[in-house]
Amino acid sequence: MSETAVSAVGETSDARFDQEVLGADGPMLVEFFAIWCGSCRRFAPILEALAADYAGRVPVVKVNADENPELVRRYAVSSTPTLILFTDRKAVGMLTGAQPEDAVRELLGTAVEDRPADESVPVPLAWAPVDACTLPTTEQPLREAEFDALFAAALRSMERPEPELLRLILDGDSEVETVVRDLTVRESSCCSFFDFQLIAGDGGLMLDVRVPEARIEVLDGLARRAEAARSGAGTGSRAGSRAGSGAIV
Repeated sequence: MSETAVSAVGETSDARFDQEVLGADGPMLVEFFAIWCGSCRRFAPILEALAADYAGRVPVVKVNADENPELVRRYAVSSTPTLILFTDRKAVGMLTGAQPEDAVRELLGTAVEDRPADESVPVPLAWAPVDACTLPTTEQPLREAEFDALFAAALRSMERPEPELLRLILDGDSEVETVVRDLTVRESSCCSFFDFQLIAGDGGLMLDVRVPEARIEVLDGLARRAEAARSGAGTGSRAGSRAGSGAIV
């Protein structure tokens, strides 16, 4: 008779989260998943292996996104799978989509490297240098995830007409336009060097992102982030309330 293997990944809920995750003595990795999500099923063996490898250092637990709407709202989870790393009662890192193992190990590495026990690890926006971003550190992973979800669900193509200009071609429906306008306004308020220009046409939305010459490396990072989100999340993301495989509806 075969025996069922014991999973190294636990599970928590709206009712138990504050005690089990925020009340934990050390770091903890949380995956938001959905039973019907194909990307989650493909990612499950990677997460299981990592949970076993990091046992005793970074516990890993899952949250069923459909059954725990309070946590989904609290952490602005818009697609599955979404991974959030918690340290000292705060979300300090986030990954969206079925990420490769190396990306998750890099995130977990920030939690187990040698450092004072009371020192949390800030994870700044991938494209925004610390000296130029006024968004609070605790909010940066959530903002990053919002952009990831937008790129994964709506980005059609990218162009780089000049070093200081990145042109993003997006789906043209009204919900995507609402999300883009909201995100660009909020990003401009904390990273004032960005100049966003959104043009709606019959073929979709064209978002021009322009930066000063001194911030070209930021635009390089944003382009890499957009391409990674589009190719890495597959059908496991959405923008705003757009429905699709892996989207939280």
